[in-house]
Amino acid sequence: MSEKFNAKSTDNYHQKAIIRKITRNVPIVKGDSRIYEVKQYVTKNSKKFKEMDYIYVINKDKKLVGVFSLKDLFIFSDEKKASEVCKIKDLITVNPETHQKKAAHLAMKNGLKALPVVSKDNTFLGAIPHEIILSIIHREGREEILQMSGIHKSHADFDDILTIPILQAFKHRVLWLVMGLFGGILAAAIIGYFEKTLESNLVLASFIPLVVYMADAVGAQIEAFVIRDFALNEKLNYSRYFIKHFLLVLMIAVFIGVVFLPVGFLFSTGHHVSFVISIALFFAIISAVFTGLIIPYILIKLKQDPANASGPIATIIQDILSVIIYFVIASWLL
Repeated sequence: MSEKFNAKSTDNYHQKAIIRKITRNVPIVKGDSRIYEVKQYVTKNSKKFKEMDYIYVINKDKKLVGVFSLKDLFIFSDEKKASEVCKIKDLITVNPETHQKKAAHLAMKNGLKALPVVSKDNTFLGAIPHEIILSIIHREGREEILQMSGIHKSHADFDDILTIPILQAFKHRVLWLVMGLFGGILAAAIIGYFEKTLESNLVLASFIPLVVYMADAVGAQIEAFVIRDFALNEKLNYSRYFIKHFLLVLMIAVFIGVVFLPVGFLFSTGHHVSFVISIALFFAIISAVFTGLIIPYILIKLKQDPANASGPIATIIQDILSVIIYFVIASWLL
């Protein structure tokens, strides 16, 4: 009943395609196999299996018919057929070309300990064991954290600080920090342009970090959802997705603006300043849709990793946008 799977890697497959993680050493039975036969088969070959959470049911053409868990062997009658006890509808499967990150998230989302892999014609090729799924989740999560800090995967692969030359490590990190430095200088120049507004309302300077932080925080939330959702669903309806996110951000912006009004009145010199900051918070948070949703989408269309949008570039853009919005509104209303 068991066969070895010989996966031939080709140049057409992405280096992270799930084909490299497939094992054929899993319990595979025919649909007409009785439960007692399956028990004997599993017991006899248990040491050979790399994954035993599920038993995979195939037909004579080696097409995947269904799946049932190992514990089901002890629930159903010995005379039952495998085809009678297995789950047939709504099977969660992936194909050999599926990106490993998408496959792992699919397994986690549906609470699966292992993930069956089938070809385009539904031929059963093998399964992705739970330890591989956890390994992928860990590795991909680590890479996304590094990318959010401006460190690319290519850097993470070989940037062992104890072994690489210090100048090489310096080059890989300093570019992103220089970009942040010039972004900060630009933001300072913009603030300097509104010097008269600040002189007449010094309290405005105290709330610059608040406005910038709130917009950055909302943008970071959106980016996290966009990167995850596009990884899990390549056919995501972007227009509908954008509208729903925009409405959600609109609600957040209104809520934060309203909540700030009484609090801001306590810390500012008057209700007019509190009102200005509330309006600035509203529009700064709305602008986070651009850095959080549009930039990652553009990168996806350019076939670039959207995780890069979560790094210093998006932060710099959002900070500058927030400062401009804040002082334009303040100079207009005060």
